[in-house]
Amino acid sequence: MKRFALTAIGRDRPGIVAAVTRALYEHRCNIEDSSMTILEDEFAMILIMTMTERENLHPLRTELESIEESMNLAIHLKEIPPELGEGAKRPLSNYIITLHGADKSGIVYKTAALLSEKGINITDLETKILGEDKKRIYIMVMEVFVPSSVDTKKVEYELANLGRTLGVTIRIKPIEAFEPL
Repeated sequence: MKRFALTAIGRDRPGIVAAVTRALYEHRCNIEDSSMTILEDEFAMILIMTMTERENLHPLRTELESIEESMNLAIHLKEIPPELGEGAKRPLSNYIITLHGADKSGIVYKTAALLSEKGINITDLETKILGEDKKRIYIMVMEVFVPSSVDTKKVEYELANLGRTLGVTIRIKPIEAFEPL
């Protein structure tokens, strides 16, 4: 199997997901992992897909170019080298970090830099601004992987200090394992 990362970005409108996934389905691709969202009025999609070795990539690329043109998207298809694909284990998120407060430049960078210094991997990150005018609030939610060698109490303390410096509230909590009934 060949593995690919596909991204598509463009002004949001109905039918983007259907058009891209139809092309993948018709060319016998399997979507293994995906994230799709609307950021302001822009649609953004990233997915990991597989295709058998015997499938010809050229017809898929041609169809994706047609979709790109007809839907005014920027689509990029990148092959994932085998050493990075199959068998690569992605760490599972084991903590969630929440942040809220007044919006200001540098919040994402300074939080990400602190986590990086501690060897903490950000596995998912989402930001939003909610409210209107003077009642606007900046919200960031991160899923992270904290290695067992990291002192989470120290990280919690440093995040709280960073939050005070930035004028926001930052909290870190473990993600509890789901226990079926």
